[in-house]
Amino acid sequence: MSEKACPHCGKPLNEKASFCPYCAEPINVRNEVCPPRRTPRRALYSALLILLAAALAAALVLWLHTRPRSYDAGGPEAVYPDQDGAFHLCFSKEEEPPVPVPQNRYYSELNYPYRYPVRLYVTQGEDGTLLTDEFMKNVASITAEINCSDAYVSVTCTEPQQHNEFYPNAAAVIFVDYSIVTPGEHEAELVCTITMNNGDVIRLRQNQQYPSISTYRYTAQDAPMDTIQELQDFVDGLTAVTNEADQIYLYLPPVVYEGGLSITERSVSLCGSTGSDGQRTTFTGTIQAAYRRGILELDSIDFLGSGQGVGVRASESARVHLTNCRVAGWETGFLADASGWIVAAETVFEDNTVGLCFDAEQGSVSDNFYLNNTFRNNGTAVLLERVPSDTPLKFPDTLFTGNGTDIDNRCGQPLELEEAIFQ
Repeated sequence: MSEKACPHCGKPLNEKASFCPYCAEPINVRNEVCPPRRTPRRALYSALLILLAAALAAALVLWLHTRPRSYDAGGPEAVYPDQDGAFHLCFSKEEEPPVPVPQNRYYSELNYPYRYPVRLYVTQGEDGTLLTDEFMKNVASITAEINCSDAYVSVTCTEPQQHNEFYPNAAAVIFVDYSIVTPGEHEAELVCTITMNNGDVIRLRQNQQYPSISTYRYTAQDAPMDTIQELQDFVDGLTAVTNEADQIYLYLPPVVYEGGLSITERSVSLCGSTGSDGQRTTFTGTIQAAYRRGILELDSIDFLGSGQGVGVRASESARVHLTNCRVAGWETGFLADASGWIVAAETVFEDNTVGLCFDAEQGSVSDNFYLNNTFRNNGTAVLLERVPSDTPLKFPDTLFTGNGTDIDNRCGQPLELEEAIFQ
């Protein structure tokens, strides 16, 4: 019979021994057998439901995070989040910085077609830095529509588009065309919809108001206008009988007004005339325009100086247009300063130290075509110190001859001179 040793004390044992007779320790270790435990079916179903709910919740979070979103604050501005911050969008008339404009208000004549731009700007929310290019690369489309229930105004709008010539910093420009047929207040709503590449939708809304205006025309038969004092008194008295947006035209007699005229309370346009002796309406003093509404038109008038001062001056957001005029003998013939804008067409500038001068820090463009003018024998024909817009100034068919300097472009203003004539 074979033997084996006790694993505890080492004594020899019979091979079949189950314990050691010397140390009384068991030789064979018994492992306890545990029967399998059954998981209740209800608990299994509960666990599966919990896992399913968690999966659905995760899917919902993912869907909410990635689905297209809508941004509509119901007004002229919106904030669109970006991974690097946020884009601030707004309708504005200003560029630096753009300020949201909740409504446009344009006084209008009856049955006369008008057009005006609505500009969309995009900036960085924190400091107002323009972010046009950064935003537009994420845009799939921009559309616009006009909502109007007023049967007495006809109003439409163009599709939004970039307009680099006049509004280089705007993300888009919408042109609104309208005409009113009855007096009173008229309204419409402009809605701009921006669809992003990821499907997000941004909407901006702006109220459009069109109150009607009246047009007044006066001649020397309607009021005394033969002297500069009579003319100034009549211009000052117009505030009592007209509204601020009314259009006023004065048809002046062919006289020489010894002195200047101040136009500050109403946008009054002056139309000169020529007598049988060839005498044109003439001013020997400064025409000072400082009224921000409308465009002051000066037509068929001579402005003759004695070598000093300014012939016509536009400031305080005034916009002045000369047509078929003569500006001669001034230190500065035609000046835009502060926030004015000036335009001339078919006008002669001669024998001035400076013919036409821009020195305006701010202001809005009314036109950029200086068509068919003549700059003759001036020290400097055109002096550009500061122009409040990057819009190129154009001089088609304008003659420069005999000037010391034709154009002194000190501010580096964009110019288009291909059609100008230099002799």
